[in-house]
Amino acid sequence: MDAARILGVGEPASVTADVGVWVPRLTGTATVGAGGTAFNLDQDLSVQSSAPGVAGEFAVTVDRWRFGGLGFEASTSGTGAAPSAGNFGGVAIAAGDAVRGSYSSWMAGAEVGYVVWRPFADEPWPWSDPGDNRARAEAAIGRNGRPLVDLQVQALGGVMAFHYAQTVENLTAGGTADFDRTAFCVYGGGGLDLRIGMDGRIPLIQDLRLYGNAGIGGGWPGADSVWMIRVGIAAMVDEHVGIEFGYRLFDFTLVDGPSQVDAGLRGLFGAVSLRF
Repeated sequence: MDAARILGVGEPASVTADVGVWVPRLTGTATVGAGGTAFNLDQDLSVQSSAPGVAGEFAVTVDRWRFGGLGFEASTSGTGAAPSAGNFGGVAIAAGDAVRGSYSSWMAGAEVGYVVWRPFADEPWPWSDPGDNRARAEAAIGRNGRPLVDLQVQALGGVMAFHYAQTVENLTAGGTADFDRTAFCVYGGGGLDLRIGMDGRIPLIQDLRLYGNAGIGGGWPGADSVWMIRVGIAAMVDEHVGIEFGYRLFDFTLVDGPSQVDAGLRGLFGAVSLRF
């Protein structure tokens, strides 16, 4: 049989990219400065609104290996009345004071993945021999030569640079303070990727891709923890282009002397999905 009709045999290197809009909401707490108050970021510091940012990732897949990059940029600001009193970086805030708050954040990273289990492929495990799963691998290819079903479970690892900046201004009494931190992090995790071929059964949709990835790590300086989740579904309208919807979560704990921000960015993600 033609190798192209056997899942996992004779597959060329491929490139994928997902670039789109992420609409995260900032939650968590910030304690800034000696004797600072643990403020709720969204409720107390006027950054409760969600604003569109940019997020994306790309990957080059060769055999079981996946090499790629990922990143995002997000920011927002707002003004409101402080619901409680406290101190942010030396700026005293009384209940009812008009407060302007803002944050900005970006992340850029590189990621490596390795497929540890691909149950419908000719060689499901890294130690499998060619032909160990031949009958299932042949049945997994549709009439159009594309996979009917392909599940891949991966081990993931990566490095990233992450930046977070927070500014608070008391418009009533005066005073401005900020928190600004850039950290370099290492993380590990896992993921799964499921592709379901329509084989001509649904007009305008070649196949569906459902995926979920998670990672956890830490870094220097002062990145006590970072962890992220990326999940989504993409509908490919032809062999190369699709529309993707999903959810992104990026949680972090940053420390700088007496200051600590324990926060998370989370929200819906929409993108164009490219595959070559």
